[in-house]
Amino acid sequence: MSRRNTKQADGAPPDSAPAAVGARRAAKGAGGAKSAPVPSDEAQRLDALRRCEVLDTAPEAAFDDIAHLAAHICGTPVALVSLVDENRQWFKARVGLDVSELPRDWAFCAHAILQHTGLFVVSDALEDECFARNPLVRGEPGIRFYAGVPLVTSDGHALGTLCVIDFIPRTLDAGQEKALSVLAHHAASQLELRLKSRALAEVNESLRREAAERARAEQAHEITRARERRTRAAAEATERHYRFLAETIPQQVWTAQPDGALDYVNRRALDYFSLDDASVLGAGWQQVVHPEDIEDSLSRWRRSLSTGETYEVEFRLRGASGEYRWHLARALPMRDAGGGIVKWFGTNTDIDEQKQLYRLAQEANQMKDQFLAVVSHELRTPLTSITGWAELLRLGILDEKGEKHAVEVIENSARAQAQLIGDLLDISRIITGKIRLNVQPLELPPVVEAALDVVRPAANARSIKLSARYDPRAAKVSGDPDRIQQIVWNLLSNAVKFTPEGGRVEVRLARVGAHAELTVSDTGVGIAPEFIPYVFDRFRQADPSPTRAHGGLGIGLAIVRHLAELHGGEVSAESAGEGHGATFRLRLPLLSANAKPDRRGPRTKRAAAAAKTSR
Repeated sequence: MSRRNTKQADGAPPDSAPAAVGARRAAKGAGGAKSAPVPSDEAQRLDALRRCEVLDTAPEAAFDDIAHLAAHICGTPVALVSLVDENRQWFKARVGLDVSELPRDWAFCAHAILQHTGLFVVSDALEDECFARNPLVRGEPGIRFYAGVPLVTSDGHALGTLCVIDFIPRTLDAGQEKALSVLAHHAASQLELRLKSRALAEVNESLRREAAERARAEQAHEITRARERRTRAAAEATERHYRFLAETIPQQVWTAQPDGALDYVNRRALDYFSLDDASVLGAGWQQVVHPEDIEDSLSRWRRSLSTGETYEVEFRLRGASGEYRWHLARALPMRDAGGGIVKWFGTNTDIDEQKQLYRLAQEANQMKDQFLAVVSHELRTPLTSITGWAELLRLGILDEKGEKHAVEVIENSARAQAQLIGDLLDISRIITGKIRLNVQPLELPPVVEAALDVVRPAANARSIKLSARYDPRAAKVSGDPDRIQQIVWNLLSNAVKFTPEGGRVEVRLARVGAHAELTVSDTGVGIAPEFIPYVFDRFRQADPSPTRAHGGLGIGLAIVRHLAELHGGEVSAESAGEGHGATFRLRLPLLSANAKPDRRGPRTKRAAAAAKTSR
């Protein structure tokens, strides 16, 4: 660990106008700073810094939190996450400094990165010959103390430092030094994550290009082999044998003259179109092609006629019922001894089911990828908070208030993660058909009240008004108390989550025919009309990105729908559009008049407490 008694030029005290003015004045033209030697790995170090793609980017909470913690723990007015490039030190995060960069010649960080490991400390900059003439030491803001830990990548390149600054001579105690090193390690890990993400993206792109190239080569090879097989078969077949074969195979078969006019269509094709030969031959076939596909079909057909290459196109053909179905059309030319085309032989293959399956598979893969990204983000977020605060507790550097806050954060994060895991287990049970119900008569108002008790703290924290109205005629249903509790809790927590501060969430329980109808309405962000049909689908979210404004896995409402259906009920959603709130309606069959009501209200209270802890 290197130590000096010098003065630093990395920042200014927080909320100090003279210090900020002094820093700006010095940055415009003061001189006298003693430059640090260039590191031996400078070229590789700068390359690693560029590959991080972090310079001149917007502030990020991960780095800002590290800077704030460093200043708080070390008791300094200034803390910086500083990155050193060719000519400057640029601050990714800063506390107590209103400039975003300073010349590299003035930077203590340029000296700190030379040692790669350990803590670089300047106890009194004014007494150190290396920094005593530094502009920001000699003049305003009069920096006297500096302590910085290099941010070193896994391959040993120091990209910058996490440093703290004061305007009086001082030192750090052992706990502060350890905490500063731990925080620097977290900052370096963030930079390392950027490097690894970039490398992974490059590898993925390389693999994608390789796979695409291989697929194109295989496709080209297959097309060539198919062309050779069809040409050889066509050349060997006689017209009579071909017509006989064409009428017996379960395929639409056709032939065309060298100019492209159809001169034969087999019976299977005519039956599909419900047309006679005269209506289809010549250019009549164009009438059964979907209007959106005709231009592409004709363009490819003309190109094949001009070049003699195999004709292949996918288009929709209209059947006798008026329904369009996707077909794959392929045609090969038959040539004479001189190479001239004398006939085109073609087939139409119904691929409508394959097209639908392919589209569904693409949508499923996209939803899977989006869901995995969301799950990764949602599970990592509370875990990062838990590990970070647990590390600080282990170091014992927090005061009593800080320790209490740390425990609260860890507890809340653990609850959030437990809820996510609970939802994942429920959706797994739904998919595998393993959910079982403990059905019994019960009254709905206690269940609703218990769910309201669970979400009320979250609503109160954001000044959201909760209200409820009950119709006594709609009180009794038959169901599993815990699962009905889960339905209501999901609907209420969903409404609170998407309602802005100061909004309202209203619950109404009424009788509609032979059903009890529970309505949850909010004044929240609303639902886009095009998303309404998918709101209860598994893994579907209006905004599926990991950086969306509202967290969650997108499976809560899917669980609600499944549980409602298991109880013989149904759930629906409606909204006037984005910004106009949303209403969810749950309908459950009312219990018959001779059934005994469930009077175990305390059980629903216990279920509410369990839901609050486990989900």
